[in-house]
Amino acid sequence: MATRPKDQFDRVKRSTSKAELEKLVKDLVRIPSHSELPTQEKEVAEFLKEFLTDRGVSAKLRNAEKDRPNVIAVVEGDGNGKSLMLNGHTDTVPPFNMDDPFTPKVEKGRLYGRGALDMKGGLGAMAMTLVAMRRAKVKLAGDLFFTAVVGEERKSEGTEDIVLHGPRADMGIIGEPTDLEIQPTQRGLEWLEVHFYGKASHSGQMEKGVNAISMAAKFIQAVDCDLLPRLRARKSKYTMPPALNMGVISGGQQPSSVADHCVVKIDRRWTPEENLQKVFTEIYDLFDKIRKEDPAFKAKLVRDPANMKTMNHTPNVVPRGHQVVRSLESAVRMVTGKPAKITTFWGWTDAALFTHFGKSPTIVFGPGGVGAHAKVEYVLTDDLVKCMQCYSLVALDVCGSSVKRSGH
Repeated sequence: MATRPKDQFDRVKRSTSKAELEKLVKDLVRIPSHSELPTQEKEVAEFLKEFLTDRGVSAKLRNAEKDRPNVIAVVEGDGNGKSLMLNGHTDTVPPFNMDDPFTPKVEKGRLYGRGALDMKGGLGAMAMTLVAMRRAKVKLAGDLFFTAVVGEERKSEGTEDIVLHGPRADMGIIGEPTDLEIQPTQRGLEWLEVHFYGKASHSGQMEKGVNAISMAAKFIQAVDCDLLPRLRARKSKYTMPPALNMGVISGGQQPSSVADHCVVKIDRRWTPEENLQKVFTEIYDLFDKIRKEDPAFKAKLVRDPANMKTMNHTPNVVPRGHQVVRSLESAVRMVTGKPAKITTFWGWTDAALFTHFGKSPTIVFGPGGVGAHAKVEYVLTDDLVKCMQCYSLVALDVCGSSVKRSGH
């Protein structure tokens, strides 16, 4: 007789403890893995691979970039079911001005440290899901994959490698922090640079020069007064409205010189109803308007090379009726005793690359907490357990149970 899913889930729950999961996340936080380190994510990837293999889970390292390995793990099914991928990133942002960022501590149900929320908490819950499945001796019909990838905070090099070279799953979940809300949609992300070109001269003879900083000021005013109000007025059926933030400005050399070059760096969040051509055209239109009033105005729009490797950071839309959404809804209700909230993710995640380029519909679901990229960062420890249980339930549902057939 086949084992009932509830019996399997009960075995999975009993196979791990909250203390073990907390220890794993603490160990991950203790290992710095940001872009300012020579080794970047390498040490945390090696630790995670060893953690999995020591507990009987098949895992390996594969370089996405030189000395920057992804972790690829699997609990194999018997080939008769759908496959599910749990995915998260091993990199964090730098510690900036954090106090003791790599000494994790737990206080009042909060686990503190750089990356605790974004996203070593979700990463730990996903890794422990595979360990729990193995310990509980659950036999799946489809494969359950776990990929811990490099570079999500920058160019998504790790997930690009998974999309291009596998493994490929029928559907997926990314464990970014969502406060246990299911988020099947998100806006696209484009980083842009606007370069303004003037003519240098001594400030004592500034009439002989053309000030690039003044050009940038005219552009900024046009964005604030013209483009931003139009973006805020737009609605999206799937995501938050489009947005544009001018995050960096730099130009000139010294106060006594007329600046001949200035750069404004822009973060543009675009909706499924928009496209990249529209994003670019709206800025070119501002150039044309300014140039009509100031013939000396000279600007160039370029894509920021730090934003992506080869794949556009498109929006993500997975229908609410898709199996992975419905399965997670049921799991959240069972684990928390409350109806699941389905919302949209406010940021951008690698889910879009899996859905759009990998043709593997992928959504975002992870623990709650505070302080992603901030000075004080923590993840809620109770949510770590709830996430692991939800991931396990979805795996049991999507991958299905292996049924041994006897001869007649």
